[in-house]
Order: sequence, then structure tokens, then C-alpha cells
Amino acid sequence: MSYPPKYTGFWWLGNRLSDVPRTIFRLYDLCEAHWRGYDVVVLERELFSSSFVLIDRLFRKAAPAMVLDLDDATFLLHPQKFDTLVGMCDAVIVGNSLLSERVEPLNPYVVLIPTAIDLSRFTQKQTQKVTGRRLVVGWTGTAANLPQLKLLEKPLQKLSWEFSFELRIIAERPPLNFDVGELPVRFVPWCEETEISDLQQFDIGIMPLEDTQWTRYKCGLKILQYMALGIPSVASPIGVNRQIIEHARNGLLAETSEQWYAALRRLLGDDGFRLSLGSTGRRTVEEGYSVDKLVQTMLGVLTGAVTRSERRRLA
Repeated sequence: MSYPPKYTGFWWLGNRLSDVPRTIFRLYDLCEAHWRGYDVVVLERELFSSSFVLIDRLFRKAAPAMVLDLDDATFLLHPQKFDTLVGMCDAVIVGNSLLSERVEPLNPYVVLIPTAIDLSRFTQKQTQKVTGRRLVVGWTGTAANLPQLKLLEKPLQKLSWEFSFELRIIAERPPLNFDVGELPVRFVPWCEETEISDLQQFDIGIMPLEDTQWTRYKCGLKILQYMALGIPSVASPIGVNRQIIEHARNGLLAETSEQWYAALRRLLGDDGFRLSLGSTGRRTVEEGYSVDKLVQTMLGVLTGAVTRSERRRLA
């Protein structure tokens, strides 16, 4: 795991200026890769959120094999860099079928491994009927995705006139220009140490998405986190969300403002339905999206990449 993360950096420098110390740390990682003699380097999307590709190329020479792990449509940001990274890897892991279709013309060794949840960390919350407190409708994600919440301003305002609940937001910073009237909104700074316990305070999890080229390729991490914890969830029917959620069985899908209002109204008003949806969601993750279920597939991809690189070297 490289430090600092490519999307956060050092707060006193800002994300752009953080590329300077970030480059120094990446060069140290590069030297370490040469010293340790790794068999394979796994590149998560890219080293830098820019068109800069030199150090990525150098990592390709640091080990016999390189595998690229993709969970977003980075080709929309830097298409030439995307083609370069995909083409120079021995295998590409993608998080959904749409990404697979985009990668296959550039690299024949594509394996679909959906986003996986470590169920030893995401333990199911204790579900019980809620009495004597406000329900919590919650959202978690990176600050860059906070604008998606504006899709729910009107439904949440309307629901606040009928039910006693609060909106809880977990991110690096609170949302700006977000108006839900008199509805109580509580912001909780994201923290790795308290991530699970903070999420377990949710009674309902939400994942609104505007339908864009970028969102269609997302891999549904938020929904899977909610479901793993047994939290009933509502999501926009965009991209892989349609595959993860079976409407009214393990979650709810809502597209229009009216559908969001109806879905949240049903969950806020029906304790039994919330518990049923949460339990089924947990089973969905256990059966198809857990690390334990997918780790062998991942190991197979890495082993295959190393084997192919050795065959090329001996040819």
C-alpha cells in the first residue's frame, strides 16, 4: 500500500501539491520492489490521478509480472494512459462486466472479480425494533461524490414532515450547498479505526447516483458495505447496482424522486421489512461478494500472470 493515498495527500499542501512528496514515496516503493524481488506487482487503477505514467512504466520492470486492478472508468479521465496501462499488464482484474467489455480489446487476460467485503471486519449489526430514538438514514463515500446527495433533497424534506429521523453523512468533509430543510443532518468524519462502528449506526443506507458515463462503471462498494452489515439499502439502478440488488428482496432500487420517496417511506415505516431486507442483504454478500469466496480466484489471476511472464522470458 503506497503512502500517501493518491486521492487524499497531505491536507496542508492540497492534493495537487501533494504529488511532490507522493512521487518521492512512490520512488522509494519502486526501489523496495527491486530490492525485495517481488514476483508480481499489483497496480490499483494507477499511481497518480493524472496523465503521468513514467513511474507506472518503471514498476513494470520491477517484477516479472504486473496485474492491473480496475474498479472505475479511469479511461474517461486519461484514455491514452488507460490504454498504456492495460496493454502493458499480464492480467487485468475488473469489478464489473462493463469494465470487462472495455478492457478486452486491449488485453485478452481479463478476469471479473466483483468488489469483495471482508466479513471478518464487517460483522452484522444487532438488528432489533427501533424504539425511543430517531432512525438514521446514512450515506458514506468520498467527498467527491457528495453532490450525488442533492438528488434526494426533495424526498428527504418531504419525509422529514412524516417521520422522526436524521441524515448521517460519513466522508472527509461535510457537503456544501445541500438543503434538506429542517431535517437534522449529522456529519461524521471518516476514520478507518471507527469506520465499521460508525456505519453500524445506520438504520437505512442510501446510494443515490446520477446516470452518467462515470457512474455506470462504478462497482457498488457502498451498497455492499451496507448489506454486509445487515443494513437495508436503497440505491439508484445504475450499472452494477442492478446486478447486486434484487428489488424488494435484498434491497430497493429507486430512480425518480417519487421512487426514492416511496422506498424510504416504506423502510422508515416498517420495522419488519427493514429487518428482512437487511438479513437477506447480508446473505447476498456472504454468498457472492465476500473476500473468503473470491480470494482463490484472485490468487489464480496472480499465479497465471507470473506463469505467462516466465513463458515469455523463456521463449
